Amino acid sequence: MHFNCKLIPSSSLSHKELEYILTPDEFVRLLSRGKNSQSIINQLPVQLRQSLSISASKSVQSLLFSLNQKLTKAEWIAVSTTVRKTGLSDTQLAQYPQLKKQIDRVETTQPAKFVKANFKPVTDDVPLVRNLSFTPVNPSPEHKISIEFAGQWPNNAASLLLAKSGEQKEKIAKPRADIHASHRSIATFKDLEPEPRNLYLTIPMNGTPQPLKLLLAENIQPVDKETEMDEWDTVLVPVRALAYLTSEQNKLNAAELQGGYVYLFWKGVLWREFYIDNNGYYQDIDVEYHRRLFDEEKNKSKPKTLKREPDGLPLAQFWVPYKIAGDVQQGESGLKLFFSPKQKPFNQIEALESDPAKLNKVSSSLDELSHYSDAKSFSALEFTSDVDSAVVHDITEDDMPWFSDKQAVLRSLDKSNIVIAYLDGHNNGFQVRLEVNDIDRQIPESELDAWEYNGLIAILEDEESDWRVNEAFEPIIHNGYISALITNIPPKGKFTLYFANRHGEDSRVTLFKGLTYQEMVANDLELDAPEPAQPVELDAQQQGLIKASNDQRTAMQKLIFG
Repeated sequence: MHFNCKLIPSSSLSHKELEYILTPDEFVRLLSRGKNSQSIINQLPVQLRQSLSISASKSVQSLLFSLNQKLTKAEWIAVSTTVRKTGLSDTQLAQYPQLKKQIDRVETTQPAKFVKANFKPVTDDVPLVRNLSFTPVNPSPEHKISIEFAGQWPNNAASLLLAKSGEQKEKIAKPRADIHASHRSIATFKDLEPEPRNLYLTIPMNGTPQPLKLLLAENIQPVDKETEMDEWDTVLVPVRALAYLTSEQNKLNAAELQGGYVYLFWKGVLWREFYIDNNGYYQDIDVEYHRRLFDEEKNKSKPKTLKREPDGLPLAQFWVPYKIAGDVQQGESGLKLFFSPKQKPFNQIEALESDPAKLNKVSSSLDELSHYSDAKSFSALEFTSDVDSAVVHDITEDDMPWFSDKQAVLRSLDKSNIVIAYLDGHNNGFQVRLEVNDIDRQIPESELDAWEYNGLIAILEDEESDWRVNEAFEPIIHNGYISALITNIPPKGKFTLYFANRHGEDSRVTLFKGLTYQEMVANDLELDAPEPAQPVELDAQQQGLIKASNDQRTAMQKLIFG
């Protein structure tokens, strides 16, 4: 693995490095994507390499821990090869006082100045015979790689990257409107040698100068610089998603999204995960980085559920591969897209990756992108439509909070010839809230084990079928309540709601029985006092996990629906 930064001794820090400094956490995050500790060690300075202990070299995790200690103590300083987009904030420097001390030391010293000697320069007035030599200049490469994009639209933060080869450095290109064909844009890599190159999609990430790199194609062959095509061999399509408000899946009854997550599967594997912010923009989550963390965590005796935070810059639309090196991405190698109000844990993602039928059931296929090759545009089909005909339905107080009828972002893409993908919006459910009589706050991870409501779950099941779902209460207190969101409820059935604790505090506590969906979500629903919990026999180990107090059962009676 090659990383675009270096380590220097703190004593060597000078004014010219100040704009390139990385904090220890930025440097460690950059290296954490490496899979082999030895490849990282080989790129370290010899002096630093010799100071590492044998145990620090055994794994990437132990190596990063050791490097982080040295950087925190400012024995060594990480310097990027590119200038920081934003300077180090006071908050960042406050976390690393030794690094701040070194920076202050350099800033308080004046750069070395060179004073000219106080005498006239010696001139040589003796004419010499001119010695002319001819150095042949190699002609510049005359090949290119062109990537086609459907449509012409406002700027997007993403870009394309051509990986370095044996003869040439990496190159970056952004799509530009094709002045000869209004239905498309072209990203062109010029001055290439006739050697195959790997193509990546790159997304800028917050907090690190290194972008998220997603492999699109391997060994793309450059063509002569004069080559032109009606449709290039590699085509990407910009996509924006709308979500259905009802199970009828009527495109006239769909809305924008302002929360939740969108999952993009390619060739049956999760390729991109997006968080949707309050303005309806998509933020990438580094899937492969978090997948490695999940694999490491699940092998531990007490694995933790790690939340995957979005780091990508906001995007109004995201690019998907329709055609790669002449191969249309359809069927088993095609694209699947679905929306989830809550972040899917990796065990559920892996279950979808191992079961194509299950993935097909919950997702919308993007095979209809092939319409672009025929018409050079898009139209309303089963799962997709053109952006101009997309309609946003009004939102009411009965709709789920992740829906929005704001259209500013969508309408800014009119006449752009991009695609709208329609997804299941999961607009059937309710929020269970429990009064906890505490100040509004998010429970820190360090306090979760001792938190009174840790492990509390709401379980809803249908008496007339085997349908059952359980949702954990989020460790966030808002207006004095904690909440659990229950969605994907069947339209028909008789439902029972009860609480339970994963850690064995009590058996289940029933809140209601035999209600229809309409009765459950009614605003005037009144609950009877819950049935007493039936005690269960616990062994010594289970009893050691019990931390919730006995008055939890009384607090459950204050259940309300949001």
